[in-house]
Amino acid sequence: MSASALSASPDRGTIARAEMGMSTGHVERGAVPMPECPNCGREVHEGMNFCGHCGASLQSGAIDAMIEDARRTLSQNPDDASARYNLAIAYKLGGMLDLAVEEFERVAQLQPDFVDVHYETAVLHAKLGRRDKAAAALKKALDLDPHHGRAQQLLQRLQQRG
Repeated sequence: MSASALSASPDRGTIARAEMGMSTGHVERGAVPMPECPNCGREVHEGMNFCGHCGASLQSGAIDAMIEDARRTLSQNPDDASARYNLAIAYKLGGMLDLAVEEFERVAQLQPDFVDVHYETAVLHAKLGRRDKAAAALKKALDLDPHHGRAQQLLQRLQQRG
């Protein structure tokens, strides 16, 4: 086999990735490349609404509409915890994690007994590498609901990595 034939042959990793449906980094001549998630950069299938890897919305119009609706409500009632929570979720789905954290923290100030807002805050802090803040938010969630399974699991994972 010639050197040029060897360099043109796919390696085992490329073949394995292709067999698993993952990106091989190779695009056939005339092929249309798969679209990528704007948040994590992974390939996504046409027509999907959310990235299967990171959960970010692939329909920016829907996220923009959620943000606009929440902002409109908040312009008239800045203490509307439900609108703030919806805004935080929209930011999270749109990959705007720091903005999502800010909004979740505002919701926690307005409704300190809302367990899931503490959990969501913890998830985002963990994603952003802020383990101490994630653990503190999880402890608040577990103080409110000691049986919150997802909060228990995330706290355990954080402690194992610590």
